[in-house]
Amino acid sequence: MIENFDRIYELMKEAFPESEYRTYENQKRLLERKEYKVITEKNEYGEIIAFLAYWKFKEFYFIEHIAVSSKCRGGGIGSKIMRRFIESANIPIILEIEPPIDEISNKRRSFYEKLGFKFCEYEYFQMPLRENTKPMRLNIMSYPSLISKIDFERFKKIIYENVYDINRNSHISVLNKT
Repeated sequence: MIENFDRIYELMKEAFPESEYRTYENQKRLLERKEYKVITEKNEYGEIIAFLAYWKFKEFYFIEHIAVSSKCRGGGIGSKIMRRFIESANIPIILEIEPPIDEISNKRRSFYEKLGFKFCEYEYFQMPLRENTKPMRLNIMSYPSLISKIDFERFKKIIYENVYDINRNSHISVLNKT
């Protein structure tokens, strides 16, 4: 996967605002973590046109990023890579989305709901992935069913500690600074 990292990072930069992905070095360093995995979709020429980056924990998967090349969007590639991932999953899947407040964010929510994800109303923040950025209010979606508040809190703690490298006490102080 390391040999494909530059292309994956290119797609990440194309698809997400800078605050929603790590620096090149920090993102590449994740490939050394056994819980972090990336799957790709290639075109007929063997070029990476999409990827899905996720974390595998004991109780659930956490999808951190999914991106499709802007040249290929709307062709079903995102659905294809998500369906393949869902079919291989034997534990719940969690992902973050922007609150559905405009046409784009509502389309994104609808995309995941068509795949069977459930929208969670619990308060959630994505912790900063870069220095000098603030936590961002997001929502969680879960598959195959809506997760309970108790599971949500437990999963959130695992995400904060492992994905965002924040212990429980420091995340509270980060949130109070916003």
